[in-house]
Amino acid sequence: MTLNSTNPPPSSAAGVRIEGPSFPLAVKVLATLFVGLLCAQGWQLIDRQPWRAFGWQAGLFVLAVGVVIASGYWGILTSRTSIDDRCIRQSWLWPKEVALADITQVKLLQVPRLSWLVVPRLVVRSGAMHLTTFHAADAQVLAALRLLAYGGKV
Repeated sequence: MTLNSTNPPPSSAAGVRIEGPSFPLAVKVLATLFVGLLCAQGWQLIDRQPWRAFGWQAGLFVLAVGVVIASGYWGILTSRTSIDDRCIRQSWLWPKEVALADITQVKLLQVPRLSWLVVPRLVVRSGAMHLTTFHAADAQVLAALRLLAYGGKV
């Protein structure tokens, strides 16, 4: 849906902020399992010590990869999405925020019956080339994003 001055973005009730987790419990559990498996494999690798032959640079690289994985995992566990009458926000490794007045185009991407695994997301265009993606696992937040994307048709 393309938004312009004759078709302003619908918003939630004045002053009401709807907020919820960005990722569903199933995704958080799967992420925990994957990170746990990676840690177990990493511990086995450290225990065998073949990495010592590669020098300290390899250890530094593995440490950097671990930091990236840990920060992404933390983002999945703690990220929250909110929408109010002024903007859409998502906390993440770096917070995202787009004012409703700046939105020129929206697209809601959702896989029916698989939203427990494939997280619904709203892709927002603000300006000519700026795209921002917001994930939503909470039913109320998803309903508000649907309202924004489909112009009041839920």
